[in-house]
Amino acid sequence: MRKILVLPAVLLFAGLCFIIFPSFISSGDIDLKIQPVSVIMPAAYKVYGNPDVAGGRYNLFKAVIKNSSSSEIRNLKVQYRVPKLVDEWTDVPSSSNLLPGQTAVVTCYPVFPQNITQRNTSSKEKAEIRVTYGGKANPTEKDESFPFDMVSVNDLVFSGMADQDKAYVGDFLDNCVLYACMVSAGDPIIKHYAETIQQRILCGETGANVGSGGAITDKDVQEKIRVLEGVYNATLLSHMVYSETGAGVTKFNDNTSSTEHIRLPREVVSGNTGLCIELALLHASVYKAAGLSPVIFLVPSHAYPGIKIGNEYIAIESTGIGGEGLGGRMTADQAFNRGMEELKEFGEQSRKGNPMYRMLDIDQLYSEGFKDMELTPDPILSAQVDKILANWPTCLVNPSPAADEASNTPPAPSPEPAPKARTRRSSWASYNTGSLSFEYPANWTAYNRPLAQLPQMVSVFVSPEKMGQVEVFKLPNAKSPQQAIGYIRNVISRLGENITYQQTDVYGDITRFDGHTVTNGQTMNWAGFFRNVNGGVEGIVVGTSGGSTDVVDKIIHSIH
Repeated sequence: MRKILVLPAVLLFAGLCFIIFPSFISSGDIDLKIQPVSVIMPAAYKVYGNPDVAGGRYNLFKAVIKNSSSSEIRNLKVQYRVPKLVDEWTDVPSSSNLLPGQTAVVTCYPVFPQNITQRNTSSKEKAEIRVTYGGKANPTEKDESFPFDMVSVNDLVFSGMADQDKAYVGDFLDNCVLYACMVSAGDPIIKHYAETIQQRILCGETGANVGSGGAITDKDVQEKIRVLEGVYNATLLSHMVYSETGAGVTKFNDNTSSTEHIRLPREVVSGNTGLCIELALLHASVYKAAGLSPVIFLVPSHAYPGIKIGNEYIAIESTGIGGEGLGGRMTADQAFNRGMEELKEFGEQSRKGNPMYRMLDIDQLYSEGFKDMELTPDPILSAQVDKILANWPTCLVNPSPAADEASNTPPAPSPEPAPKARTRRSSWASYNTGSLSFEYPANWTAYNRPLAQLPQMVSVFVSPEKMGQVEVFKLPNAKSPQQAIGYIRNVISRLGENITYQQTDVYGDITRFDGHTVTNGQTMNWAGFFRNVNGGVEGIVVGTSGGSTDVVDKIIHSIH
């Protein structure tokens, strides 16, 4: 009888082994490669958590997993965590099995908490990754980690691409769409600000529903112009001024990018000051809160807001408010007319396919997942805003530029005017950097800090036909004129411009360079004059792309 029972016992044992052993036996091996992000921007925290935005390009990392064995990989699981931000191990969707030789690409879209918007400083963070596979009771585990930069909620990093992948000028500005995340119509401070504008400046009307039921009429357009001018008048009544903000070039692992520190709309209102893009974001936020369709126009070295009406657009020059020591201020009508002039140029450049001219349609971007961040109430900022609003009159229809300004105050000469120049004679003016000075035609337009990517360029003077210009540079950390101009060339080259030059002369302590810059097929020939001063270098570059060389020669000969 015992011999008869041996075979069934063996078969039973083999069956149990077949059932149980896979839970303890590893099912092969993997090759794991991590493609990490270099920088995270808290203002776009909703974008990073959405795989449908921009084809999934905004992520924390990609894990490339290849089954390098001859056995099937089973029970594959990918998890991540970011200490102090995402503390718990969180699953990343992935295939559970991999056949021999098969590769899977697993992408992590992190769900960051809302309080990430309270980060007001940059920091170094670490992402941890855990990959497990094989038997459930005794899985194989592989752990990886990588560092990344977390900038503040106010910082915009213009490019998210690795340096070796940047092929044309648009690659250096591919993150500009994230400005949409800084439009803050849902911010309780901005909602209060917009409601006060509606009640005390627009007399209870916003024009949000005008034209929504059919064809757009002239009356519809005029009503929306009234809203644009009403928001602009609100900034005039507050004595808001144009001012600069922080900008620079930062290295994030393999990504060297221009960065800009952006005051959020609530900070522009409470601080009563803003740069062109910051003022445009404020206007767009108020338009959105009022039920309109805001847009922001991005052009070289400038930005201004507008509204979409059907298939048409209107715009206003929000920096017409001017600034302390910058001369006069535009009325709302003047600011609107300037905006429409700029819009005409925008249309011409867009039709030519100029990548430096971009429009951000906020409603469209929101529909694509570029959502605005959620901001919590701030009692301190709210109190500052209430003090400003307390001085507003009731139901103002068409205010003067400012109650305390003379009626003959001239309009600002440009969207972002440079420091007011000292007039020398009726047709020419002069400018002094501190160590260098020059004369230029008085009808040339002056711009202050025109290029966010190159804050060392402090002023630019441009001829009416835009073919001649003078650039003023201050590089406090440069050791020599050669180092200064080399740095300028490197920054400008990263923006897609081709610069060549050579040192041609030395006049005492002034070094001269001659060169040319090619941008979008157009060549500007120029001469640069640089001098060491106070531990740094100051410089003046005079150039023309086909304008009057006589005028350029006069400017050059006036430099001393």
